[in-house]
Amino acid sequence: MKSPRTLQSRPRRARGFTLLEVMVAVLVVAIGMLGLAKMQALAVSSSQVSGSRSMVAMQASSLASAMHAGRGYWAVTTTAPASCLITGNTIDSGCGALATAASCLGSSATCTDAQLAAYDLSEWAANMTNQFASHKTTVACTSSATTPVSCTIKVVWTEKTVAAVNQGATAASAAASTDQTYILHVEP
Repeated sequence: MKSPRTLQSRPRRARGFTLLEVMVAVLVVAIGMLGLAKMQALAVSSSQVSGSRSMVAMQASSLASAMHAGRGYWAVTTTAPASCLITGNTIDSGCGALATAASCLGSSATCTDAQLAAYDLSEWAANMTNQFASHKTTVACTSSATTPVSCTIKVVWTEKTVAAVNQGATAASAAASTDQTYILHVEP
């Protein structure tokens, strides 16, 4: 067994860490943890953004499917709307026959192609509003005597994003809301 005198004869540096070394190590670890937290916030934000974009793409495809199913209205050059604005559940009066949705459900209901298209559009608007309350959708159709009807579905919605680099920015501007746009071309 070594005597206490032997331990005291060792140089002071060989005994362990100094308080300064421990503080520097804690600082380095803390900065690394902050970086990991920022990366996790960006990953969660990116997942939410991609989920929103996927849902908008599916909703636009759903409207395109309804347009394909209602070719009696959408594929006719005289009835397809030149431009139709849908904001939330509201279908703009400029949409013509599409602005008033009839109830086409039930065994005794007989609806025209225009009424079916209006019903499909109002149901689509309600479903879209359940997921994206602030959406603005424009359906614009063009046609001529020599070409078939071609429509464009343009969906604009607001989503919150987390900035990857916010040098000199405040915490409020680090998470910003931006308008996103999705466009789908359809030939009913």
